[in-house]
Amino acid sequence: MKSLRQRLVVRIAFLLSLALLPIGLVAMGQSWRALHITNENIEASIHARTSQLVEPERRALFTKIGTAQTLADSLGAANLSIEDCTVIMQRVRATDPRLAFAGLLEAGSVSRCNSMGRTFDFLPDQRSEELFANPQPYITFNPQGSASDLPVIIVAYPSFAPDDTLKGFVTISFETTPLLQSDSATGKNGDVALVAFNKFGDTLSSFTPEGPLEDYLPEGLALEGFVDRAGSFFTATARSGETRLISVVPILPGEVYALGSWGRAALQRTSAPWFTISTLLFPFLMWLVGIIVAVISLNRLVLRHISDLGRRMRRFATYRDVETSKRIDDAPSEIQTINGTFEAMADQLLRDEADLENAVFEREVLLKEVHHRVKNNLQLISSIINMQVRQVASPEAVAALRQFQDRVTSLASVHRALYQEPSLTRIRFDVLLGDLVAQVNAVGSADQGPVEIELDLDPVTLLPDQTSPLAMVTTEALSNAFKYGGPGPDGTFWLKVHLKETTTEDRTSVRLTIENSVDPDARTEVGTGLGKRLILAFASQLDGELTQIDEDDRHGVTITFDYQPFSPD
Repeated sequence: MKSLRQRLVVRIAFLLSLALLPIGLVAMGQSWRALHITNENIEASIHARTSQLVEPERRALFTKIGTAQTLADSLGAANLSIEDCTVIMQRVRATDPRLAFAGLLEAGSVSRCNSMGRTFDFLPDQRSEELFANPQPYITFNPQGSASDLPVIIVAYPSFAPDDTLKGFVTISFETTPLLQSDSATGKNGDVALVAFNKFGDTLSSFTPEGPLEDYLPEGLALEGFVDRAGSFFTATARSGETRLISVVPILPGEVYALGSWGRAALQRTSAPWFTISTLLFPFLMWLVGIIVAVISLNRLVLRHISDLGRRMRRFATYRDVETSKRIDDAPSEIQTINGTFEAMADQLLRDEADLENAVFEREVLLKEVHHRVKNNLQLISSIINMQVRQVASPEAVAALRQFQDRVTSLASVHRALYQEPSLTRIRFDVLLGDLVAQVNAVGSADQGPVEIELDLDPVTLLPDQTSPLAMVTTEALSNAFKYGGPGPDGTFWLKVHLKETTTEDRTSVRLTIENSVDPDARTEVGTGLGKRLILAFASQLDGELTQIDEDDRHGVTITFDYQPFSPD
């Protein structure tokens, strides 16, 4: 029974059942539905009232754009003279006292056919140039008409000839009037501001109860953002600081829109205090209580135990220390199971790591001992060769044994480096190269005299597979340098050893260069050629590129090969 009570699922299910009762869920759903339906009805009502208030403006614009379209079609189909066209425009203007101008605007913003009976050369602007490039109907507002000097709304419709060429735009301008003629037009809810605007965001006409239009609109409102978004409805704070309802409805879809800014009377109808409290407060309190209970429950039953377990895991990962939890007895049984698994795993991991470290240590000791014994055996062979040299009287035999002794000593140096390096898989070849130069110099300089040695070595780390053949190449090249080298034209016997590592985008290469001076007047001895053959053989093991340097005053060898990265089997 106690194990069942400690289960995490049982505890959370019990506590959440106390907080989130079924009646709360039903109340939340019903309240949300009622609020949603109410908001939809209010939005539809405000849209309808806004459309009703701008209905006279809509009828006037429909009439004017119908007139402009009829004239555009007639002028496009007929090839009239300027005089006949002017007569037609004057008749059209005479039919409506509000018309201020009627005419045909041609390319270049010139009107020769118009109700004024004279030629107008209007100042072109960027918008008119864009409309001539892409003809389409448009409606705009001009606070001072170029022909009438009155604030006018301009309606323009493109006129096309039978061959689809653009003749111009039939333009009709009429005096603008406020959208509402008096405050009484809005009925009881007189606190409303209206603005009609075109698809470019230009204001065509407006009405406000008092003061400028900007006091009834939100700060920085862009009217062109509502084009093709008819039915926009939202609450915003006007520049005057008053909260208002904003409704946007189309007058001419795609061309002209109306925005209504409704004030406090309409706003009060949207949210009565009793309705807001009954629909939102109770479900919110239920949700809040449920969240608080759930968070407290999760923290007490789960989170604090998981946090403590995570802290002990981090401590184990950093210090390899298994700390026992003091609060695990109060945790749910699932977390107690996880904690027991962690402690058992950590204990087993510590034992496995200890066994692995012992195995690695024993392996390293054995490998170091192998290299140490190989080095000792090679040194023993070198000592035996040295004893044999003392017993041989032939200079040729002595030289051959000395060369063989140098090669054995080079191999011994490689194994000594492996024995002394902390890592058994990598060798600092620049250090080994310095030892080989010192070793060969100690023997070769006794016969040749002082030698000026120049070492330019990059820190290069190689694997044993590359170290051994490169060490043999170095020994043979150094032996040849001391054997056949001599003072150059300046009288100095010099030896240069350079080791460079170069890295490009996709490869790393190592270059070893050994050069020595030669006496151009001395007679070059002819050897057996074994050294060169050995150098070629060892270079092929490295898959390297070998270059011989053979000039009058210097001899040498350069080998370049790719660096072999470490890849464990």
